[in-house]
Amino acid sequence: MMRWDADTWTPSAAARSRRERWAGSYWTFVPMSLTSGADWRIDAELAVQAAHVERRIRAIGSSEAAGAFEGIARFLIRSEAVASSRIEGVSPSVKNVVLAELSSQDALSGFGHRAAEVAGNIAAVVAAVDTLGSAEAVTRSDLEELQRQLLPGFSQLGLRQRQNWLGGSAVHPGEAEFIPPKPEVLPQALEDLMAFINGAATGGLIQAGMAHAQFETLHPFADGNGRIGRALIHTVLTRRGLTSGAVLPISQVLMTWQQQYIDGLTAYRATPPGASMTGAEPPAELDISAGVNTWLDFFITAADAAVSQAERFMQEVQSVLDDYHEALDSQLDRRPRSDAVVWKLLELLPRTPILTQRIAEQLTGASVPSVRRALQQLSAAGITDSLAVGRGIRGHIARDLLDIVAHAERRMASTRFDTQVSVPVRPAPASPPPR
Repeated sequence: MMRWDADTWTPSAAARSRRERWAGSYWTFVPMSLTSGADWRIDAELAVQAAHVERRIRAIGSSEAAGAFEGIARFLIRSEAVASSRIEGVSPSVKNVVLAELSSQDALSGFGHRAAEVAGNIAAVVAAVDTLGSAEAVTRSDLEELQRQLLPGFSQLGLRQRQNWLGGSAVHPGEAEFIPPKPEVLPQALEDLMAFINGAATGGLIQAGMAHAQFETLHPFADGNGRIGRALIHTVLTRRGLTSGAVLPISQVLMTWQQQYIDGLTAYRATPPGASMTGAEPPAELDISAGVNTWLDFFITAADAAVSQAERFMQEVQSVLDDYHEALDSQLDRRPRSDAVVWKLLELLPRTPILTQRIAEQLTGASVPSVRRALQQLSAAGITDSLAVGRGIRGHIARDLLDIVAHAERRMASTRFDTQVSVPVRPAPASPPPR
């Protein structure tokens, strides 16, 4: 059963203002177990809705354009990495993030430390989802390792040792909107969550939604909870065979529908909206099953919207690739063999939309002259532009593909997924200039 635990806050001697010197009782929330008891039940109608969305998710992976989509979709995580990290100032462009990602394969430069941090975030999430998606079991240590990868140099790794809270003052919990469990509750609560993730008591989409809400409720780390919680969604979807990695842009939808997201999590915790976390009595408890179903209804709706955005994104990528094939056919005197280097590079562009001579050689295993000729053919067909990406290094960039990522990011920052209907409600890239 869920419960509220009482605790007392004593202000620090360093507190300066009256507001900072708040003292009193507050209530921490301990969520229900996901593996024992029957505290919650899923409405039959909601289960049908979830099954419908699951079929839509699977269809993405089985389409002819799935390979190209999965290659480029990881760059959509860029918007999450920018929003979630401690980056200040102008967000790095998609181009610079790609360059930063490729810098381990060639001596590229000029992309900046912000792009390097975002590229590191993307790599950590993609690697974690790929690894945990096929692991025999997900463990607490796995989540702690992901935190370490996402927060290099952070000193408070692992389960938090202090009480945290959401909203209100940064100094005390007296004005908090929600207060997660005490640190000593976390080990057992996380073991319960891991057992739920490693099982199959519900459908995959419902399991992903429940796991995410439970993790966000526990808020077990001093930092990185948001990104790790969203990575858990992709991990569960992959483990249950719904996706093949972090390709469904559900994180972007959740960040855009932020208020509905917060309201859904509040319902999941069976807590009245706006309830006080302080005082002599704990917040009133609402019906647990009703709250769970309210949250899942929102989560499934968000997943459905993410599928629609993924389908649109996939169609746009395939349209560009079709144009590329036509342009290459038109430019060449005769069509190269199907195994020619130029076709190999063309198929690699969604995953690697910026190529250098060295990177192209590594990816194709072809000779230096063959790769050079293929890169020249892509440029002559208007598929790639050439630019300096390092000392004495030329990059060949497929701008159309990078523009698709920027347009999709901007579109998904709108609550209606259409910036002409509703403007972006969170940071989004500017619209790329017409080409």
